[in-house]
Amino acid sequence: MERACMKRRRVLATLGTGLAGVAGCLSESPSTPDEASETPTDDERTDQRTPSQTHTKVAVEDVVVRKAITYDSSMGSGGVLTGEDRQYVVGSVRGVEDVHDLAYTFETADSAWDQGLPDTVGARNHAVAGHERPYVAFTVPSRLSASNPRIRRSDGTEWPVPADARDTLAAPAPQFELDSLTVPDSVSQGEQLSVSLTATNVSETDGRFLAAVYWPTKGIADDDESHVVDRSVAAGERVSATLDVDTAYTAMEDGPVTLSVTGHVAAEREVQVRDASTPT
Repeated sequence: MERACMKRRRVLATLGTGLAGVAGCLSESPSTPDEASETPTDDERTDQRTPSQTHTKVAVEDVVVRKAITYDSSMGSGGVLTGEDRQYVVGSVRGVEDVHDLAYTFETADSAWDQGLPDTVGARNHAVAGHERPYVAFTVPSRLSASNPRIRRSDGTEWPVPADARDTLAAPAPQFELDSLTVPDSVSQGEQLSVSLTATNVSETDGRFLAAVYWPTKGIADDDESHVVDRSVAAGERVSATLDVDTAYTAMEDGPVTLSVTGHVAAEREVQVRDASTPT
């Protein structure tokens, strides 16, 4: 993921402010009058069915429950979502390109939650918890002992949550404390910045440690670069990670910038940037 991120940043640096003009390319181009007048093929006629006809083949699959999740953004590198009192239900949607044609809810015998996630860093998310668009995602309380948990579409179609996901809903989540975050006081722009962190699983539950380390990229038309730390950590055990952060696009001029950590642990460190200049 980091190699792809670096390639994207080099392209963005070349484009500079022209990136805004490219944003329109993310949408499909409208048909010209000639294109609209062409006689559709059999396949095209099938694609032109009304929403009520196409909904019958829509399916929500691969439903998972996670105490913490990663996400990938179309700008920047994405990040992680965690919370002591919440968890996440995510499923892939097959048979549609846009899940917003009908509303989806996550329901139990006595409660319901609308689709949605807390605010995320970056632009539109193209993947959440390993599920690429189109997907549905819900934020629900943790822990949740639920009777008949299911995903329900506004036309009445329902998909039950698998047994292993039901077990996760009711299970406790691990908890972590930050032991140390080591960051140099200063760096010359273009040098690698070495960052080290350690944290301990202070709960009695084995689990997944997630944290995103964000580094500013003011010298490029992009959101801050993120490096995700993803480890399985047994109860009472410690996790350690060392990251090499690219500083080529950190700032337009010398001065302090802030490295931040979010996820199962949170922290900030100020770093003085030297020899900054506009990328060429």
